[in-house]
Amino acid sequence: MKRSEELSKELERIVKILIDEYKAEKIILFGSFARNEEKEWADIDLIIVKDTGKPFYKRLEEVVEITKPEMAADIIVYTPEEMKSVEKSIFYIEEVEKKGKVIYERGRKMV
Repeated sequence: MKRSEELSKELERIVKILIDEYKAEKIILFGSFARNEEKEWADIDLIIVKDTGKPFYKRLEEVVEITKPEMAADIIVYTPEEMKSVEKSIFYIEEVEKKGKVIYERGRKMV
């Protein structure tokens, strides 16, 4: 199986958990996999938006514990308020907004 196929399968598994169990409000895929770069080192980079009162590091622990990634995955969880600040950063604009993909947003039908 090609790396991209393995990543697609793992992404599908993780996203289902993030929606059904973690109750993510929004999921954004970014990085090499979102850009369809066929690299053997490609991984899954996700930004999750969820309204929570938990500290940042606890959210990261929680999301890794619940998804149990079977491949390299970087999953960052921001609150809606934090996202307002993050969206103004150069990194977000260049990497996420221009090259990333919203793959889930609660209440919005995704293609």
